[in-house]
Amino acid sequence: MTALLQARVDAAGMVPRPLVGPGPLDDLGQIPRVGVHLYRTTRNAALSVDEYATRSAAGEVRRTPTAVLDLHYLLTFRGIEPYQSEQLLALCAAGLGAVTDLSPELIALATASHPEIAGNDLAQAAERVRVTPEALPLDEISRLWALYSPGAFTVTLAYAAGPVHVESVEVPGTVLPVAKAAFDARPIAAPRLDAVAGPDGVGAPVRAASPMPPLQLFGGQLTARSGETLAVLLDGTPVAPVTVVDDGRLTIPLTPVKPGRHTVQVRRLGAPTDPVLTSTRPAASSQTVTFTVVPTLSAATANTHGVNGGRSGTVSADVIPAVAAPQRVRLLLDSVAATPPVALAVDMPLASDRPPQTSVTANVVDVPAGVYRVTLEVDRVRSLPRLDAQGLYQLTEVTL
Repeated sequence: MTALLQARVDAAGMVPRPLVGPGPLDDLGQIPRVGVHLYRTTRNAALSVDEYATRSAAGEVRRTPTAVLDLHYLLTFRGIEPYQSEQLLALCAAGLGAVTDLSPELIALATASHPEIAGNDLAQAAERVRVTPEALPLDEISRLWALYSPGAFTVTLAYAAGPVHVESVEVPGTVLPVAKAAFDARPIAAPRLDAVAGPDGVGAPVRAASPMPPLQLFGGQLTARSGETLAVLLDGTPVAPVTVVDDGRLTIPLTPVKPGRHTVQVRRLGAPTDPVLTSTRPAASSQTVTFTVVPTLSAATANTHGVNGGRSGTVSADVIPAVAAPQRVRLLLDSVAATPPVALAVDMPLASDRPPQTSVTANVVDVPAGVYRVTLEVDRVRSLPRLDAQGLYQLTEVTL
């Protein structure tokens, strides 16, 4: 841009000869000057997608990494005679208005005037750099000039030049040409997964048991059609076996599943387009449904003795499923009749060198005597009391 504007200004025959180039915005010397200031760069919105997919799954360079930029310039005009600044503005605006893009001839002219840019390949770019005027709002102009000394303002034009492709020096590897292509289009109606349920029904947590109860999946179009394969993903991993009850109901096993939040998704896979070329199978997936598995406290016993008016000893709990490090297990004790109420949370450490265990023990020290309700917590998921024949909770209690 500097070489183009310098040629336009020189053609006007002004004396002394105005200079075009970067420099301080407050230059008040004795020579007319056109300042070319690159004040901002942005990613080109249309071509920035070219910056992606430059490497294979193994990390090998498949296409030269490229950044596609738009360059934003501020042109300032300072004359030494009346109206000379306006003359310079008119010359440059007319000159840039006559240039739709940077042709190879203009790039060669710029390279001859500025040897420091020799070796650039802008002339061979697939899309030429275009220079377009920008209409800066008053508030943006004010913010720009607020960065400089008061009184430095002069008449200004704003232009954008782009797209400019900036390539990395990495050399891409050789990619074999496509030997054969296969095309296919087929409709696959996506399965619909509405809800999942354990023994306690839809919306209720799934209680851990031994053996674990199956998980029921409810929805529509859940079964595989002709030529398709059915897959159910539990926490993103295919699970087997999948039992088909009907088109709106499936069941899957939950062994082994730890306490906590889990996700399930139904997927129907079609046949590959061409098994010789690819093993990729078109798939239609349902939405993901979340459910919670809670640990089960099957029994609790206390072995304590009196010390200094309190009770100390151990509280043992039987838990389903088995727990192991690094899981965090806590025993929650809530007094039934003590005044004031007593609530305790006791960690039950698990040794890293021990296999999964179904019985854990907590130490209690100087706890007020009394009857306590017991709750087990595994990785922040708390157990629920058992239900009796009438559907009422049966609380687990111990006496300290």
